[in-house]
Parts: sequence; structure tokens; C-alpha cells
Amino acid sequence: ILSVLSMSSHSTLRILNRHYSWTSPHDPCYHPDGRPRHCLSEFINAAYGVPVNASHLLQGPDYDGNITTLTDLHNPHNLTCWMTHTGPDTGDWVLTLPLGRRFEITYISLQFCHQGEPSDPISISVLKSMDYGRTWRPMQHYSSNCFENFRLPSQTIAKTRHQETEPLCSDPRPLQRQRGGMVLAFSTLDGRPSSPDFDYSPTLQDWVTATDIRVVFHQRAWSQEGKQSLAPPAFMSPVRAPLALSDLQVGGRCKCNGHASKCRRDDAGHAVCICEHHTAGPDCDVCEDFYFDRPWHRATPTHPNPCVACECNGHSNKCRFSMEVFQQSGRRSGGVCQKCRHHTAGRHCQYCQNGYTRDHSKPLNHRKACQPCQCHPLGAVGRWCNQTSGQCLCRDGVTGLRCNRCAPGYKQGRSPLRPCIRKFTASEECVSYCQPSQVKVRMNLETYCLKDYVLKVQVKGMERSGPWWQFSISVQTVFRIGSTSRVRRGPQSLWVPDRDLGCGCPALHVGRTFLLIGAEEGERGWGPEESRLVADRSTLALQWREHWSPKLRGFRGQDKRGRSISTFVF
Repeated sequence: ILSVLSMSSHSTLRILNRHYSWTSPHDPCYHPDGRPRHCLSEFINAAYGVPVNASHLLQGPDYDGNITTLTDLHNPHNLTCWMTHTGPDTGDWVLTLPLGRRFEITYISLQFCHQGEPSDPISISVLKSMDYGRTWRPMQHYSSNCFENFRLPSQTIAKTRHQETEPLCSDPRPLQRQRGGMVLAFSTLDGRPSSPDFDYSPTLQDWVTATDIRVVFHQRAWSQEGKQSLAPPAFMSPVRAPLALSDLQVGGRCKCNGHASKCRRDDAGHAVCICEHHTAGPDCDVCEDFYFDRPWHRATPTHPNPCVACECNGHSNKCRFSMEVFQQSGRRSGGVCQKCRHHTAGRHCQYCQNGYTRDHSKPLNHRKACQPCQCHPLGAVGRWCNQTSGQCLCRDGVTGLRCNRCAPGYKQGRSPLRPCIRKFTASEECVSYCQPSQVKVRMNLETYCLKDYVLKVQVKGMERSGPWWQFSISVQTVFRIGSTSRVRRGPQSLWVPDRDLGCGCPALHVGRTFLLIGAEEGERGWGPEESRLVADRSTLALQWREHWSPKLRGFRGQDKRGRSISTFVF
């Protein structure tokens, strides 16, 4: 087979040898040291044993749908020929060969049964399909008169790279003489400028890809002078020699994109690539599950481009590829782990979930690398802790990794909301001083109107200023203020006496949102300035609940209209 091709083009054969052959005692897809490398499936006659369908324009599409004599074992000493009928004929003969999968075609050869040059003019088209016969694309035309038959100039070499994926037309004569008959051989890469760079040319790789091959023998009526006659006289009945073929071969490889050295038939009889490099799919054209850290690429002699596993530290066996992450990493890694187990989280399952912290005595890939937070139920706010250090979020006056002891200057109190209180303030004194309410707070329009301010605020920070504590707050909603007050939405300062704050009245915490309800009766003089906002032991500081908002807005509207509404229970 290859000898036929070499007679057609020695340069093409050298290119094919360079791109389609190797010698290695090891797995062709890997170096002896285990590194992946570019590999190719076996070079085969893809037409061998495949029935050919013959159809004719005048005699119907199913003239002969099961021709095996063209693709059986070719023996030049015992030819098996397929022949058309003898007689006048102005229709086209079409031979269709379904390959059953995608192949990268190197050559297509036809062997005629006769020993000499055909006496009749030759007009042949070679077409391919990439979608199993739904659409067809011409690859080559042969004619003794290219312009008249195909409106193409006669040429054997594409003049530009743009033209190299367009069909050329040339006169095939003289045909190649082989034992058993004359041969017409078409090389898919012969005369294509980019053929030396085939492995790096997606355009040419697409050009040689086919699922089906079709050969069309165009036949016209010819006069006795040998010139074509599109409308011969009625009395003229030229007799053309029958078309006789002994062999049809399609040389190529399964399209495995450089990721397989073997192509085998599965249980259904379909040829499939035995994919390597952690690729998958009938053409090794996708990455197999969990190997999505980089986008899939075709292998080349310089870059094998294997699919790379996601790094999930042993806590997941499922991931996806993110092009955004890949670009942000400098095109090094784009895998994102999914369904992390063992209480882990993060792109690489490298963090602990909320409520868990890292156990540094175990490696990151250990199934118990994340342990539950050991936060004290009273001293800590919630059950969350720092995922790296395990530090719990402590209440005021509480310290320790687990929030299980009072900070210096504090002692254990009796309230579960304030487990540690300042030492200089006796617990009993604070209880009588603050007089905390033991029942639910009830408010109607009358009591609402007696308050100097009703505000929704978020506490941003705090610092001591003499006998006062200055809180930085953000006023989010003003429900009510006095007629002379300058309080507005936005950043404000709230002043609280040190003694009041030490007893927890009001109980303000940085980072939280509160509803402040205050009456400044007689306490205004405690502030550094008369115009500043003051909160003391008589001020209610309730941790904000979103369902309060409609009721408070209703109070505000009723207050402006002077009406009364029902009691509101906090």
C-alpha cells in the first residue's frame, strides 16, 4: 500500500514517516521513565472488510448495497473485480464507504482491473463526510479537462495556506502500474503547504478527518470525434467500456488525537481508541473524570498534553474545570473540587467547614484532619472557631482557646449572657443598679412617644475616654428622635458611662446590630457635650430582629398623624 503512495509523492511519505511512526520497546504513549509522550494508533486500511454501497443516478440509490469484492483481501494473482454493465451511460456511479468512526485519512487508492490506460476520459471526485454521511465535502477532483468539468484550474499543489483545505483538480494520467492493474492514488497531505507542521495545524487535522468516503465516477456521452457532447443526437449511441474495479483502500489511523497507540473494536463492533494520558471518549477528545485540572488538548510531539488530576487532598473524587480559575492561576491549574468530604471545604478541600478546625497533628490528606470546634457553651458566641487555630469567638470578659475562663480583671458572674464580669463591680450591685427586666418589653404608641430616640444602629468599634466609653456606630434607621436632636443616618458617636457599661447596661457588642430605645431624662449632663448621643443604664439595647421593622415604621407613621395603634411586644 505504502509503495503506491511513495510512487505518488516521496515528500509526502517522508512527512508521514516522521509524524506517524516510532520505535520503542515500551508503551508507545510513555517514555521508559513513565513520562507521557505523543503516540499514534496503528496505521491500517480502514476500508478492509467494509461493504461498499454502489448507486447510480439512473438506476436508483440501492443498485448494489453490499459490495465486498472491493475491500476484501487483495491478491494481485487472483483478482476479484466489481464491474458495471456495458452500454450507453450518461449518469454518475457513486461508491460510498462508511468507515464507522472518525479516521485521520492518509491516502485513498483505487485499482482498476484493466492493465492499460483507460481509453475513455476520466472524471472522478473524491469526497468525505465528517458526520456519518449527513453532509459531504469534496477533497479532490480528477479530470482531463478540469475547468470544463469542475470550473477549477489544473494543479497539484495548493498555492496558499488558505487553499490547502480546498479540493484541487488534476489529470491523473499516466496512472501507476501495479501488479493486477492500474492504480489511482490520492494523498490527503500531498501538495498542502502546512503538511510539515501537521501535528500543530488544527486546520489540516480537520482536513484529513473523515467518517465516510465517497468516490464519484462522472460519466458523459461522448461523440465519435472524442469531444464531449452534453446533448448528443438521438441517433448517436456511444458505447462506453464498463467500469471495472478490483480494490479500494483507505489508509489511515483512528482519530485518537495523539493519546492512544491502539484502536480496538468494542462489543458492538465499533472501533474505539484505547485512550491513555487520562483521556476518554471515542476519539480521546475529553479528559476522564477527575482529571480536569487543565483543559483538554491534542497531544503533539513536543507537548503530550496529558489530562491532569484535580488536587483535592484525598477528600473528594469529583471536580470540574473552571476557565476563570485557570486564567487567574496563570494558566497552571483550573480544577475545582466538588462535594468535599471529611468536613473539608475549599477549591482543593484544603479548609475545614464552619464548626471545624484543623488538627495539625495529622496531614492534610488525613480523613480526620478537621476536628469539631471545642467551644465552651457559655463562654463562646456560637459553635464556630478559627479554622486554622481553633480559636473560638469569646464573649466579653472571656478568654482562652475554647473561651473557657475569665480574662484578667474579670470574675465569674451569674448570668449566662455575661459569664464573666468586671471584678470592681459586685454582681449583686450591678443587678440592683441596672434593674434588668425579667419580663418581655412591651411598647405602645404612648410609651413610644415618651422616648427621646428609637434607633437601629450597628456597633463598629469602641474606645475609652476618661469615665466614658465612646462607641463608633452607624445609624441605619431613625424611627424617632427629639425635636432638638441632630441624630441622622450614618456614622455617629454614642457615649456610655464606664460604670453602666461595666455592669452591662446597656449590653453593647462590637460587630452587632441593636435597637436603641433611650430617654435622656436628667442624664444629658453626663455627656462631654450637650449635643452628643448618650446611652446609660436606662437605655434599652435589644439585639436587632428584622421582623420588628414593620411595627416600628407603623409607630413612626402613627406618631406623625397623632393616632394610636396596638401594643408591640419585643
